[in-house]
Amino acid sequence: METTEKGRSLSPAQSAALFDLLSHHNVYSEIRDFRIPGSLKHYGPPFSVEKEKPSTSPALQGLVSKFLLNLPGLKDVPEEFWKVQLHDIIEGLEAANLSESYDKGVVGTRKTVATAISALIEYPVRGTSGGFSKVQDPDHDYDLSKAEDLSRAFRNLMDAVIYGSALDDLAQKTAETDKLAEHEPLIQAAHEFLLVNIASFMHYALILSPKGQYLLKLVANVNRLVPYVVIRQTLKIGNVATMISAMMKVVLAKMSVSTITNWMGLTSGEDQGMNLMQQIISTVLHWDIRDLDSRASKIESDKNSSLSKDQLRGLKEYADKSRDEQEEIRRQSQQNSISIVISILASSSIPTDLSESTHTVALEYLYVQLSIRDRKQLIQVLCHSTPDHITTTIRVAVSAYEPVIRNIHKAVDLSDTVYDFEAFLGDMLKMSRVQDESSIPTVGDFIALLKKHQYSCHKFIHQVCKNGKEITGWYLDWAKQAASHFRRNTDRSDAKVRDAGDLTEPLNDLFSKLSSEQQKKILPVLDQQIKYIDEMHASSHKRLEMVLSTPPSKNPTIAKIVSSSANSRASSRSSSPAPNEKGTQTPRIVSSGPSSEPGPGAYLSRWKDLLDNTPITPLSPSGKVESASGKEVVKGSTKDAAGETMLEIPDGKTGAEKVRERVTGEGSKAGKPDARVVVEAMGQDFRALLAARGLYW
Repeated sequence: METTEKGRSLSPAQSAALFDLLSHHNVYSEIRDFRIPGSLKHYGPPFSVEKEKPSTSPALQGLVSKFLLNLPGLKDVPEEFWKVQLHDIIEGLEAANLSESYDKGVVGTRKTVATAISALIEYPVRGTSGGFSKVQDPDHDYDLSKAEDLSRAFRNLMDAVIYGSALDDLAQKTAETDKLAEHEPLIQAAHEFLLVNIASFMHYALILSPKGQYLLKLVANVNRLVPYVVIRQTLKIGNVATMISAMMKVVLAKMSVSTITNWMGLTSGEDQGMNLMQQIISTVLHWDIRDLDSRASKIESDKNSSLSKDQLRGLKEYADKSRDEQEEIRRQSQQNSISIVISILASSSIPTDLSESTHTVALEYLYVQLSIRDRKQLIQVLCHSTPDHITTTIRVAVSAYEPVIRNIHKAVDLSDTVYDFEAFLGDMLKMSRVQDESSIPTVGDFIALLKKHQYSCHKFIHQVCKNGKEITGWYLDWAKQAASHFRRNTDRSDAKVRDAGDLTEPLNDLFSKLSSEQQKKILPVLDQQIKYIDEMHASSHKRLEMVLSTPPSKNPTIAKIVSSSANSRASSRSSSPAPNEKGTQTPRIVSSGPSSEPGPGAYLSRWKDLLDNTPITPLSPSGKVESASGKEVVKGSTKDAAGETMLEIPDGKTGAEKVRERVTGEGSKAGKPDARVVVEAMGQDFRALLAARGLYW
């Protein structure tokens, strides 16, 4: 490391660590900005554009411009699709002022999904900003049972896609065969690597994540309302135009009392009916609202409760307060080290003398009221807004995608494809629903599930490549263009040298402009981050080795699901009653033992880092701000809308702690550096750097 009068310069590894830290925090910060109305005002294409004015969300805007706006079909949508329909939907969700995890005392579903998305997309953000270094690997032999070979194959495939002709070769071979075994060893090994990582993500999201079983319940509720039989029959129509018209009627047809009275001439008002997708959204959310209302009523009618009517009213009214009022109450809670419940009551001059047990009930009541309002707001924005942008968006998108649909309809049996998807989803739901401690699926079980159904995907892609030369050409051109964004522009592009790629020099320039005192504080953080990244990837590699050497679980129910033929048909239902009948509640179980071990993927550590940094209100009347990884917070997060604990956390390690331990060592929490000093000193400048480099309008 050199020292000059102007300050220090970063080593290549320190530049990479700085890039990693700043991109990790910036991507999630940009996602968080969508909570606030007006986030699209200076977003840039495809929304509001001011000439030569950089985007305020450069990382996300860059991904949209590079990978979505030129996507076949989507590139042909009219300007109003983005600037009117999607713009108004996003603004409606922002204006809804949906609740914060801090106020609920648990990690919310939206928080879980948002952090997962952020942890995944930060990789293409770094890849397109810094570039992918070239790999020179003469060894083309791969053993599918060795973690090192699978990782190396994926790296080599990325290199061949970005700098070589792998995409052309893959498309040509896929048109010839639908059998994975007939592809070259590189493709087989990279395919295995991707499959294992997808299984690891599914396992973590659905099993180890506190909200996993609730997310699974939502998917199951949506799935039972989808009219698969009608959809499959409609897709069998030979004439493409007739098929598209029929599908549009299935998906977009609206029915309500006002629809009928308008048709009869009895009324002439606005039709308030909902299309199929809106009906499903509304129905599923109303099931939750019903359960939440029941919980609220029990608390309100509890004669043994110490909560007064004024206290209940104050907590209920908080849900409808303005964003600014809620922010101030939240700030007072954090500043005075009191819970959000006490802060709310104090702001309304309501007595705040609550015992621990009464405070727990009050926090639950606040959670219920916030959850009810969230769901009502989502229904209003997505299902009852005027004009109906959801219906218009679907209609416009289908019109733009008509050439794509025509080509796919000619190349593939879409009815069969929908059946394959239904079968996969059904098996996933059956396997992932935890019945008892012995039925907790492992990463190996998810691998077996994916391998059972992988041929359906292979068959679909093969038929498209073989029978749809035109559409294959469209998407092949798009894929090549997408891959080109990962190429490095710097002369030196060596995978053996870890740096920030094309951003190495710009980041050094930003660092050199800091004061000497700031630099001295940041350098130790970067050195610690280098070690943390090494440990994180080494941990992921060890977990990959463990998964490859561990067979699936021996639970007979799971074994039957993953071993049965993928072509065995399951009954399709167009609708089902709300899941409130006896026998449909998920049993309480204790997650322990080897089945709860996480799989490979450094993104799991990044995901948990974002969740761990989520502030949660003190769970007692007074105290410090809680961490989202705390056992009591995690335990509360496992409950569904009815208040049933879907996955009970024992006194052992939580999923977050298991991932953390495998990165930092058994029992250690010192591996992940505190990046606040880096983000505070360079976060805004880094976003400005990305914005300036991404400006093309």
